[in-house]
Amino acid sequence: MSKLTFAPIPNEILRRTDLSPGAKLCCARLIQYAGKDGQAFPKLATLGEELGFSSRNVQRFIAELESHKLVTTQQRGRGQSNIYHVDKSILIHSPKLTTTDLSTLNRTDSSTLDTTDSSTPYKGRKENFKKEIEKITAGLVHNMRMPR
Repeated sequence: MSKLTFAPIPNEILRRTDLSPGAKLCCARLIQYAGKDGQAFPKLATLGEELGFSSRNVQRFIAELESHKLVTTQQRGRGQSNIYHVDKSILIHSPKLTTTDLSTLNRTDSSTLDTTDSSTPYKGRKENFKKEIEKITAGLVHNMRMPR
């Protein structure tokens, strides 16, 4: 049985009413293929097969994403896939949200971790907590990436 993976779709994309559902799905797949540099290079046939659309439909979705400046296409040559440059503001590898930010999300009371009072039995608890969150997050991001 294969390991379950998922493709995160940024809310910025989901909320857009000017994009078709197919373009949103195509954008999510390109984001998943893109690395930290924002470059993805799947073939149109591969995208079509994975998304359940024809290659021509995928071309239309990419053209739609290009018209909204979410993706730019660079042709490489005959028989090779294009390089798709995904706008870095929508990447899942974006430096805007760091693991430190993730560790503070939904925290109701962070004052207990910041205390330096001698009555606190676990000094350095906050740093250990951050390291643990970073380790877990790195594992999740690694499992989310699809092989190229």
